[in-house]
Amino acid sequence: MTATVDKRPGASGAAGDRPARIPAVALMTVLVLSGLFTLVFEVLYLPVYLGSGSLPAPEPEVVAAPAGLASVLTEGAVAFPITALLAAVLNVALVAAMRTLTDRPGIALLPVLAWAVGFFACSVSGPGGDIMLISDWPTLLLLVCGLGPPLAYTYLRTGPQASRPS
Repeated sequence: MTATVDKRPGASGAAGDRPARIPAVALMTVLVLSGLFTLVFEVLYLPVYLGSGSLPAPEPEVVAAPAGLASVLTEGAVAFPITALLAAVLNVALVAAMRTLTDRPGIALLPVLAWAVGFFACSVSGPGGDIMLISDWPTLLLLVCGLGPPLAYTYLRTGPQASRPS
């Protein structure tokens, strides 16, 4: 019984010795799904308040009619949309991770596109009439922080300043 040895550089003796490589398309899919996954948590934790608020005593006819989330709190509680800042950081990180896999800016922005589609899906009413994002300033801040920084990052990395020689 004889064994053959491959003399090429980088060749290994057995097929099991090669490290498994994940295709770039699979990593891109994970990054796009991560954009949607982070949006879920950003939307769920958007109505976070600092401080303690007190609710007024409900009147019997008011209990039947739903009121806006932010409008029923009284003194002491302040809206604290920390997830808007988190959206800015995470979306830039997702675009930067995509830039390691591709040089095309349109492909690199796919996680932000998925995030934006999910955002607009959360802002319309569902079959039961429920809306996850109310029309308030934290929602606008989440939209601006979720789209602005990654678009600015992509423009600065691929814009006219990036193509000029130093």
